[in-house]
Amino acid sequence: MHASLRLSGVVLLAGLALAGCKKLAEPFEPSPGHGRYAGIGIYAPGAGWTKMTAAQQTKTTPAAQPIDDNAIIVVVDSITGEVRSCGNMTGYCIGMNPWKVQFAAGQIAPVPLTEHAKAQEPLQAEPAPADSAAPAESPSR
Repeated sequence: MHASLRLSGVVLLAGLALAGCKKLAEPFEPSPGHGRYAGIGIYAPGAGWTKMTAAQQTKTTPAAQPIDDNAIIVVVDSITGEVRSCGNMTGYCIGMNPWKVQFAAGQIAPVPLTEHAKAQEPLQAEPAPADSAAPAESPSR
């Protein structure tokens, strides 16, 4: 009788322990509450942004053109690693994904350089003032 009661207790305890287990999320799956895209930053468009020919539209359309963008929103796709830059008024996006292709030999660290930086001279320690060489006296109580 005690053995069957003890066995029932072990089975019940094991069942409770396993009931708390949940399957972990896949490694690159966005967590709930967070989307697939993560913000990198918001930047001012440079002159190059306004000169992109692929984004140009005819002058007669009322739609925004790259010259109208006053902010570039940059995000990363948390699944593929693709980085996208999008204009806030045009909605036009450009992107890059360096993980799609293998790196060229010149892109693998350490990268080859045409010239190395010159080593800086080590800082010289300044000599301590003469009066600081003597130990400080501790105050009497």
